[in-house]
Amino acid sequence: MDEHSVSPANTEIAEAKPTVPQPGRDSGKERFAPVLSLAFAITVLLVSFLGINTLPIIGEEPRRGQVAREMYWAGDWLVPREQGQLYCTRPPLQNWLIAVIGVWRGEFDVWAVRLPSALALVFAAGICWTIAQQHIGPVAGVVAGIAYLTAGQSLTIGQLGETDSLFAAFLGSALLVWFCGGFRSNYGWRWTTAGFLAGLAALTKGLQAPVYFILSTAGFLLISRQGNRIVGKQYLASIGAMALPIALWSIPYCLTTGLQATREIWLGQVEERLATRGFLAHFFSFPVETMGAMLPWSLLFLAWTDKRFRRWATKYRSLITYLILCVTVGFVSLWVIPEAKNRYLLPLYLPAALLFSLPWQYVSETSDKAGNFSAPQPRGFVIFLRLMQALAVLGTAAAIFLCVVRFFSVSTDVFKGLQLPVLSTVIICVLAVSVVVATQLTLKNATPHNLAFSALAVGLFLGVGHRVGILPLQRQLLWSPREQIQSLAGELRAPEKLASLGPVPAAFRFHYPYFVRQLPRGTSVETLLDPVFCVAGSMYSSRARVEQKSGQQVVQFSWNGRLIVCPRLSFCWTPRRVIPLGRTPGRDPQPVVIVGEAITVEREDTTSNPACAPLFKPDQHAAHDTVP
Repeated sequence: MDEHSVSPANTEIAEAKPTVPQPGRDSGKERFAPVLSLAFAITVLLVSFLGINTLPIIGEEPRRGQVAREMYWAGDWLVPREQGQLYCTRPPLQNWLIAVIGVWRGEFDVWAVRLPSALALVFAAGICWTIAQQHIGPVAGVVAGIAYLTAGQSLTIGQLGETDSLFAAFLGSALLVWFCGGFRSNYGWRWTTAGFLAGLAALTKGLQAPVYFILSTAGFLLISRQGNRIVGKQYLASIGAMALPIALWSIPYCLTTGLQATREIWLGQVEERLATRGFLAHFFSFPVETMGAMLPWSLLFLAWTDKRFRRWATKYRSLITYLILCVTVGFVSLWVIPEAKNRYLLPLYLPAALLFSLPWQYVSETSDKAGNFSAPQPRGFVIFLRLMQALAVLGTAAAIFLCVVRFFSVSTDVFKGLQLPVLSTVIICVLAVSVVVATQLTLKNATPHNLAFSALAVGLFLGVGHRVGILPLQRQLLWSPREQIQSLAGELRAPEKLASLGPVPAAFRFHYPYFVRQLPRGTSVETLLDPVFCVAGSMYSSRARVEQKSGQQVVQFSWNGRLIVCPRLSFCWTPRRVIPLGRTPGRDPQPVVIVGEAITVEREDTTSNPACAPLFKPDQHAAHDTVP
């Protein structure tokens, strides 16, 4: 017997694809299917791309974009670098994509940095829709795709130019596609495709992807008593497909940079996070944070308290077992690492999205043709819909308040910085009304049509509401140094010669139009390419807030009423610009880049310059202030 045939040992996978009602058996369903698909596609595109350029480049986004830009400038697509130095934190797949888009657009801007993440959202939602529709049902397909897009964590970081969205799309899709390859012998190519996607996930973020993929897939084969398939041709082909993209980049990278750099880029960040400090606090808080990050969809887990639903779900036993195993493998691996962040779980939101879709499909299948329930609705399902109605009402009230508050003289400074445009308010109100109407119809008449369009209404309210409501409010609170940095380049005599003494943050370099070469901090004035240079520092509201580090040689000076602290240099200089780089203007302390100019002074005049002030040490608090 062929190892891929459906034998008693293989019944676990075979039963995972139950017989479900197929669209197209009557004219009503034939008309419904294309409309539903079109509505789903429009929703996904809106949530993925709307508001992509609302927020300024923040967090690690400048670093991702700048590494891509330096690869393009240097013509070296193999070795990621920062200021000419090896960047051994992430493999370069995301940087390649950003660079390609930047070259195509002719500019490395917010679109170039975030477009790969937006496309990854579309891809991941499409995979969830396809797999859930094939193996659960049409209603489940819509819910799974919408649930992944609009879960709290995915909604807030999925569109940003971080590695998380791309990593989640590749790894989560690999896990779901792999499950599809276990039904028939001629579907082995799906296992190979899944392995290749896992390899791309590794090239995006690191070796977590192969570990998750192998533990989840091999673990499922062992649990379903099909351990012999682990050494079969199809499974080994999937492992080979996973190793292929990793090897195609890693081998030439290792030959170019050496073993130490290769080890650092694959294992460095993992080793840094293997700590024990804060273990107990993380152990108890991480499960709560995980459920919170999946809201509101995690409320649907309450449906599993319903006996009728659990009995109905037994026909999906293998699928549910596999999905739970995937989520458990990732969750447990992060639960025991105190330094782990909840966003690291984003790839597992794809398997979780299919679990969230099951109660909706249950409601669809257990209602009669008139949409009346033959069994009570699962508690988790009802709670979810009622919560969405309440959220719609609260969202409408908040939007109206933030829109009209500008017209009242009693508005405080806080609300002056948090105001919604009229158009955004109207959109939120319309979407909120659609949620209340659609969910109420579903509670009273749970036809597949009502269920599907309720899911779409919820997705539009959460997704589009976030893009047109929450993002503009965030934008009013955030700070972007872009204009200051670009105006600086226009003021310098030779902006292309600007160098940094020591590293400077990527938030400065990304917005600066030229390559900023890094020189050692102890560089002498004679070796500077230009008298103007830059150095990283910190800005404090008062001297009492200065964070002192033992043995650190620093200089303090005053700038526009704020205290600036920067490293001591080997020559005298005077500051010309101080550019804040924090996310908000009021951050204290605030990371800054100081643009200075080297000067020549006599020994007796040095006390008037910040660079020539006495060394600032933990036991020496006096320093000279210079107000430009």
